[in-house]
Amino acid sequence: MNGIWKTGVLLAAAVAISPLNLGASGRSVRSGSAMREMTPEEMARDAYNSGIGHKDKGLRAEKSDPKKAKVEYEKALKDFKHATELVPNMFQAYNGMGFAYRKSGDYEKALEMYGTALQMAPGFPDAIEYRGEAFLALNRVDDAKQAYMELFASDRKQADILMKAMGDWVTQRKAEPAGVDPAALTAFEGWMKERGALAGQTVSMGLTPVHTAWQ
Repeated sequence: MNGIWKTGVLLAAAVAISPLNLGASGRSVRSGSAMREMTPEEMARDAYNSGIGHKDKGLRAEKSDPKKAKVEYEKALKDFKHATELVPNMFQAYNGMGFAYRKSGDYEKALEMYGTALQMAPGFPDAIEYRGEAFLALNRVDDAKQAYMELFASDRKQADILMKAMGDWVTQRKAEPAGVDPAALTAFEGWMKERGALAGQTVSMGLTPVHTAWQ
Protein backbone atom coordinates (compact mmCIF):
# COMPACT_ATOMS: atom_id res chain seq x y z
CA MET A 1 0.00 0.00 0.00
CA ASN A 2 1.09 3.49 -0.70
CA GLY A 3 2.12 6.16 1.78
CA ILE A 4 3.89 6.61 5.07
CA TRP A 5 1.03 5.14 7.07
CA LYS A 6 0.50 2.03 5.01
CA THR A 7 4.17 1.21 4.65
CA GLY A 8 4.36 1.12 8.44
CA VAL A 9 7.40 3.39 8.76
CA LEU A 10 7.52 7.07 9.62
CA LEU A 11 10.30 8.39 7.42
CA ALA A 12 12.54 11.39 7.93
CA ALA A 13 10.87 13.25 5.06
CA ALA A 14 7.77 13.63 7.20
CA VAL A 15 9.51 14.47 10.46
CA ALA A 16 13.07 15.69 10.11
CA ILE A 17 14.85 13.10 12.25
CA SER A 18 17.42 10.39 11.68
CA PRO A 19 17.36 6.71 12.70
CA LEU A 20 18.17 6.43 16.40
CA ASN A 21 19.28 3.88 18.95
CA LEU A 22 17.16 4.20 22.08
CA GLY A 23 18.74 4.22 25.50
CA ALA A 24 17.51 1.94 28.25
CA SER A 25 14.94 4.46 29.44
CA GLY A 26 13.47 4.94 25.99
CA ARG A 27 13.82 8.71 26.42
CA SER A 28 17.56 9.11 25.86
CA VAL A 29 19.73 8.50 22.82
CA ARG A 30 23.43 8.33 22.20
CA SER A 31 24.92 11.14 20.14
CA GLY A 32 28.55 10.31 19.52
CA SER A 33 29.96 9.35 22.91
CA ALA A 34 27.39 11.32 24.93
CA MET A 35 23.78 10.71 25.90
CA ARG A 36 21.07 13.27 25.30
CA GLU A 37 17.35 13.55 25.87
CA MET A 38 15.10 12.61 22.98
CA THR A 39 13.28 15.46 21.28
CA PRO A 40 9.45 15.50 21.12
CA GLU A 41 9.72 14.71 17.41
CA GLU A 42 11.84 11.65 18.10
CA MET A 43 9.50 10.40 20.81
CA ALA A 44 6.50 11.04 18.54
CA ARG A 45 8.14 9.00 15.79
CA ASP A 46 8.67 6.11 18.17
CA ALA A 47 5.09 6.31 19.45
CA TYR A 48 3.80 6.37 15.88
CA ASN A 49 5.88 3.38 14.82
CA SER A 50 4.77 1.51 17.95
CA GLY A 51 1.19 2.20 16.90
CA ILE A 52 1.95 0.81 13.46
CA GLY A 53 3.21 -2.38 15.07
CA HIS A 54 0.00 -2.82 17.06
CA LYS A 55 -2.09 -1.97 13.99
CA ASP A 56 -0.35 -4.71 12.00
CA LYS A 57 -0.82 -7.23 14.82
CA GLY A 58 -4.50 -6.32 14.94
CA LEU A 59 -4.92 -6.91 11.22
CA ARG A 60 -3.23 -10.30 11.45
CA ALA A 61 -5.45 -11.35 14.36
CA GLU A 62 -8.80 -10.12 12.99
CA LYS A 63 -10.06 -13.44 11.66
CA SER A 64 -8.39 -15.87 14.06
CA ASP A 65 -8.68 -13.91 17.31
CA PRO A 66 -11.04 -10.88 17.22
CA LYS A 67 -10.52 -10.17 20.92
CA LYS A 68 -6.78 -9.92 20.46
CA ALA A 69 -7.31 -7.69 17.42
CA LYS A 70 -9.47 -5.35 19.50
CA VAL A 71 -6.77 -5.09 22.17
CA GLU A 72 -4.12 -4.35 19.55
CA TYR A 73 -6.23 -1.60 17.97
CA GLU A 74 -6.75 -0.05 21.39
CA LYS A 75 -2.99 -0.06 21.94
CA ALA A 76 -2.45 1.45 18.50
CA LEU A 77 -4.94 4.21 19.26
CA LYS A 78 -3.14 5.02 22.51
CA ASP A 79 0.20 5.27 20.71
CA PHE A 80 -1.16 7.45 17.92
CA LYS A 81 -2.79 9.78 20.44
CA HIS A 82 0.50 10.06 22.29
CA ALA A 83 2.27 10.93 19.04
CA THR A 84 -0.14 13.81 18.38
CA GLU A 85 0.30 15.07 21.92
CA LEU A 86 4.03 15.30 21.28
CA VAL A 87 3.77 16.67 17.73
CA PRO A 88 0.27 18.12 17.16
CA ASN A 89 0.74 18.46 13.39
CA MET A 90 1.68 14.82 12.73
CA PHE A 91 -1.09 14.13 10.24
CA GLN A 92 -0.03 10.49 9.79
CA ALA A 93 -0.86 9.83 13.45
CA TYR A 94 -4.33 11.34 13.05
CA ASN A 95 -4.81 9.05 10.08
CA GLY A 96 -3.73 6.16 12.30
CA MET A 97 -6.22 7.21 14.97
CA GLY A 98 -8.93 7.19 12.32
CA PHE A 99 -7.96 3.66 11.34
CA ALA A 100 -8.06 2.44 14.94
CA TYR A 101 -11.41 4.10 15.61
CA ARG A 102 -12.85 2.63 12.40
CA LYS A 103 -11.68 -0.86 13.29
CA SER A 104 -13.29 -0.39 16.71
CA GLY A 105 -16.61 0.55 15.07
CA ASP A 106 -16.56 4.25 15.99
CA TYR A 107 -17.02 5.51 12.44
CA GLU A 108 -17.98 9.07 13.31
CA LYS A 109 -14.84 9.52 15.39
CA ALA A 110 -12.85 7.93 12.58
CA LEU A 111 -14.23 10.48 10.12
CA GLU A 112 -13.25 13.26 12.49
CA MET A 113 -9.66 12.02 12.62
CA TYR A 114 -9.44 11.56 8.86
CA GLY A 115 -10.80 15.07 8.44
CA THR A 116 -8.12 16.44 10.75
CA ALA A 117 -5.40 14.61 8.82
CA LEU A 118 -6.70 16.03 5.54
CA GLN A 119 -6.86 19.55 6.94
CA MET A 120 -3.17 19.25 7.74
CA ALA A 121 -2.26 17.45 4.51
CA PRO A 122 -4.88 18.10 1.81
CA GLY A 123 -5.00 15.31 -0.72
CA PHE A 124 -3.28 12.73 1.54
CA PRO A 125 -4.41 9.60 -0.37
CA ASP A 126 -4.30 7.15 2.53
CA ALA A 127 -6.73 9.27 4.57
CA ILE A 128 -9.04 9.74 1.58
CA GLU A 129 -9.19 5.99 0.98
CA TYR A 130 -9.71 5.11 4.63
CA ARG A 131 -12.38 7.80 4.93
CA GLY A 132 -14.12 6.28 1.92
CA GLU A 133 -14.29 2.96 3.75
CA ALA A 134 -15.73 4.70 6.82
CA PHE A 135 -18.38 6.30 4.60
CA LEU A 136 -19.31 2.85 3.33
CA ALA A 137 -19.64 1.52 6.87
CA LEU A 138 -22.15 4.31 7.51
CA ASN A 139 -23.95 3.59 4.20
CA ARG A 140 -22.96 7.04 2.92
CA VAL A 141 -22.62 5.86 -0.66
CA ASP A 142 -22.47 9.28 -2.33
CA ASP A 143 -19.61 10.36 -0.08
CA ALA A 144 -17.77 7.11 -0.81
CA LYS A 145 -18.23 7.75 -4.53
CA GLN A 146 -16.74 11.21 -4.14
CA ALA A 147 -13.74 9.76 -2.33
CA TYR A 148 -13.22 7.30 -5.16
CA MET A 149 -13.41 10.01 -7.82
CA GLU A 150 -10.85 12.09 -5.95
CA LEU A 151 -8.49 9.13 -5.73
CA PHE A 152 -9.08 8.14 -9.35
CA ALA A 153 -7.72 11.52 -10.40
CA SER A 154 -4.72 11.48 -8.08
CA ASP A 155 -3.79 7.99 -6.88
CA ARG A 156 -5.04 5.06 -8.89
CA LYS A 157 -3.63 2.46 -6.52
CA GLN A 158 -5.66 3.87 -3.63
CA ALA A 159 -8.69 4.18 -5.91
CA ASP A 160 -8.43 0.48 -6.71
CA ILE A 161 -8.23 -0.35 -3.00
CA LEU A 162 -11.39 1.64 -2.32
CA MET A 163 -13.15 0.02 -5.27
CA LYS A 164 -12.41 -3.40 -3.80
CA ALA A 165 -13.80 -2.22 -0.45
CA MET A 166 -16.92 -1.08 -2.31
CA GLY A 167 -17.32 -4.54 -3.80
CA ASP A 168 -17.00 -6.12 -0.37
CA TRP A 169 -19.58 -3.66 0.97
CA VAL A 170 -22.05 -4.55 -1.79
CA THR A 171 -21.65 -8.25 -1.03
CA GLN A 172 -22.21 -7.61 2.66
CA ARG A 173 -25.27 -5.44 2.09
CA LYS A 174 -26.83 -8.04 -0.18
CA ALA A 175 -26.64 -10.47 2.72
CA GLU A 176 -27.44 -7.88 5.42
CA PRO A 177 -29.10 -4.75 3.94
CA ALA A 178 -28.81 -2.77 7.19
CA GLY A 179 -31.39 -0.30 5.91
CA VAL A 180 -29.94 0.09 2.42
CA ASP A 181 -32.64 0.17 -0.26
CA PRO A 182 -32.20 -2.71 -2.74
CA ALA A 183 -32.74 -0.36 -5.68
CA ALA A 184 -30.04 1.98 -4.38
CA LEU A 185 -27.70 -0.97 -3.97
CA THR A 186 -28.35 -2.09 -7.55
CA ALA A 187 -27.72 1.43 -8.82
CA PHE A 188 -24.46 1.63 -6.89
CA GLU A 189 -23.34 -1.71 -8.28
CA GLY A 190 -24.05 -0.40 -11.77
CA TRP A 191 -21.97 2.71 -11.07
CA MET A 192 -19.13 0.50 -9.89
CA LYS A 193 -19.21 -1.51 -13.11
CA GLU A 194 -19.10 1.67 -15.18
CA ARG A 195 -16.18 3.04 -13.19
CA GLY A 196 -14.37 -0.29 -13.38
CA ALA A 197 -14.73 -0.35 -17.16
CA LEU A 198 -13.45 3.21 -17.41
CA ALA A 199 -10.50 2.39 -15.17
CA GLY A 200 -9.62 -0.53 -17.42
CA GLN A 201 -9.78 1.67 -20.52
CA THR A 202 -7.47 4.31 -19.08
CA VAL A 203 -4.95 1.68 -18.02
CA SER A 204 -4.93 0.06 -21.47
CA MET A 205 -4.51 3.49 -23.08
CA GLY A 206 -1.60 4.34 -20.81
CA LEU A 207 -3.50 7.19 -19.21
CA THR A 208 -2.97 6.22 -15.59
CA PRO A 209 -2.54 9.50 -13.66
CA VAL A 210 0.96 10.12 -12.36
CA HIS A 211 1.34 11.08 -8.70
CA THR A 212 4.11 11.67 -6.24
CA ALA A 213 4.43 8.91 -3.66
CA TRP A 214 4.28 9.86 0.00
CA GLN A 215 7.73 9.16 1.38
